[in-house]
Amino acid sequence: MVMIDLKQKIEKEIRSVDRQIKQTATERDESATPMESQHDQTRQVANQLYNSLLEERKKLMELRGGLSKYHSVFSMLNTVDGSTRKYFIVPNGLGGTEEEGVTLLSEKTPLAKNLSGKIVGNEFEINGQKLRIKKIEENV
Repeated sequence: MVMIDLKQKIEKEIRSVDRQIKQTATERDESATPMESQHDQTRQVANQLYNSLLEERKKLMELRGGLSKYHSVFSMLNTVDGSTRKYFIVPNGLGGTEEEGVTLLSEKTPLAKNLSGKIVGNEFEINGQKLRIKKIEENV
């Protein structure tokens, strides 16, 4: 059984974005008024960053609401070199890291797409690697 708390990971990301939003809002608000042309660009850049961070926060909040469909951890055997790795398919934007020996794999990656609908024993080749699904565990 594997225990990777995606909700906690997203909450951590949200807290980080909230800090950045607060800092950016302060920088934007402390820049000179729009009447002072030399500071226009600084204010505009800060405002763009602020809006971008708000959008990122919104996406994270949406991700948090749809986590229940992400629960399978795949143990994969590389049949060429005999190595085994674990992969947990996660929402796009949360992949690319490793937690507790499990690689978080964005659902949009070719490997994640190959794993979709597969069962234990299925084999396939990707990027010159021949892989077999050894085990599928539930992330609880």
